[in-house]
Amino acid sequence: MTSKKALKEKITQAVLNQLPDDGKPTFETAMTSWWANLRKEGGLRLSVTGDLAFRKADIEFFDIIVKLGTVQNGQKFMLELNKKIKCPYYIVVKQEGKDSQPYIRLYDSKIAMLVELYGDMVSYLNSIQTRRNKND
Repeated sequence: MTSKKALKEKITQAVLNQLPDDGKPTFETAMTSWWANLRKEGGLRLSVTGDLAFRKADIEFFDIIVKLGTVQNGQKFMLELNKKIKCPYYIVVKQEGKDSQPYIRLYDSKIAMLVELYGDMVSYLNSIQTRRNKND
């Protein structure tokens, strides 16, 4: 099975190949600046720079609103995203006046469709059992 680090490397190279040559970062720079966490268990969360690079490369994305009432524990929610979301994603809080609306930008149409079918991100995450939980 491909490790997450190897997957990040493959994704990074594929996106770099889609970027125009002018201003394109090196592979090493992209690896260190595009991902929120480089550790193997760090998940596929993108940094601001990574999200911008994916959008510059014209990679299709889907914005999923996070319903605040469904998230009970923010730290646990972030850990669940890291473990269970198997595509690059970016977490955004859109500020509109006094209101803020958090959403997750998913770079995978299949996962985005499944989240929509489940109704919200928390329900989708709850439907996924990790390999470790299956063996308990």
